[in-house]
Amino acid sequence: MDIRPFEDGDAAGIARLSTTVQWPSLTDPAVVRQVCTAQGAAAYVAVAEGSLVGWAQALGDGVLQSHLSFVAVHPEHRRRGIARLLVTATFQATGTKRMDLITDSAQGFYAEFEHKRMSGFRIYPGA
Repeated sequence: MDIRPFEDGDAAGIARLSTTVQWPSLTDPAVVRQVCTAQGAAAYVAVAEGSLVGWAQALGDGVLQSHLSFVAVHPEHRRRGIARLLVTATFQATGTKRMDLITDSAQGFYAEFEHKRMSGFRIYPGA
């Protein structure tokens, strides 16, 4: 298992993984590339036997605050510590002191990290 920073050639693999985990907004490699290389972004991938099996992306100010935007691991590779490694690597790469996130399905996983539970909102344009 190799956890490493995103490279341009990883975009297609992340798009395939996003299709598998049913994230339709990230199934276009061009969009994935923009997300992973955006200003303030830190993105890491997990590669096993030459195949991309996971990825994570966070946005941060490089000092204090970051937001974990995406973490996905292929269903056949879950429960092996890959997501934890990706979150840790991505958090460290942001250079921030704290990281916020929202989740609708992985509360138990994130509760295993040192944390403070807070309430949050996802706001959409025009809402």
